[in-house]
Amino acid sequence: MNGKKAIVIGASHGWGAFLGGRLAEEGWEVTAIGRRSKPDLPDSAALRYLQADLATADGYQDVERELREQAPTLVVYNAVSYGPRDAKLPPLADLEATFKINALVPYHLLLNHVNQESSAEFCTYVVTNSDSIYHANKYSGIYAASKAALRVLTAALASACQSHHAAAATLLLGPLADKENFEKLQEVAERTGADLSVVTRRYLGKSNQAYVINSFLSYESCVKSVLTIASLGRDANGMLCKVDGGSSGSLV
Repeated sequence: MNGKKAIVIGASHGWGAFLGGRLAEEGWEVTAIGRRSKPDLPDSAALRYLQADLATADGYQDVERELREQAPTLVVYNAVSYGPRDAKLPPLADLEATFKINALVPYHLLLNHVNQESSAEFCTYVVTNSDSIYHANKYSGIYAASKAALRVLTAALASACQSHHAAAATLLLGPLADKENFEKLQEVAERTGADLSVVTRRYLGKSNQAYVINSFLSYESCVKSVLTIASLGRDANGMLCKVDGGSSGSLV
């Protein structure tokens, strides 16, 4: 290995699993962490998997220990809770759980690692966020609010990194080319007889009128963004990298 060590938190499937696999291909020694017992990760000598549920005290301690002992040069926090997604009044405990995973845990976990100064190696923290902070509604409001809190707390983390050998940046993502998204739209296309590209374009236009894209954003573009952030060193501190399809509008 070349000394590049990455920890990807929230990497058992989807975008996180893809990132873990691609970092391994790029020569990183990767620890992928996820809640699922059977991760959707490629076989690679450069990649190991740790199962941990950050909603529990034991899971948090396992990840905290991994950060301390592995001394990574790159940490990507991608764990997420979508929480209640209907218009009814959800239990308060469900709201607290969403904010815990999406905002409080990443801030506390990464700030703790920054303050430990456990390694002489420079470490870059990349926190995955969502363009939902720009267009919340009654169905996504709790999730969007937790992500807005994460954005503010990541800025606070960057402030803490200023006096340490570290940098914290936000990777803000728009609609990704997830398997689930394709399957849902494919079902609509087959039911209506419309072309999938037309259905996708209409879906994106309705979900956010500020989008200037006609298709979902690729995982590969997100990987390149992470690698770019990691290559910037201290200059990445406080950075907001948006791969969002223009969802925040032209003046933001």
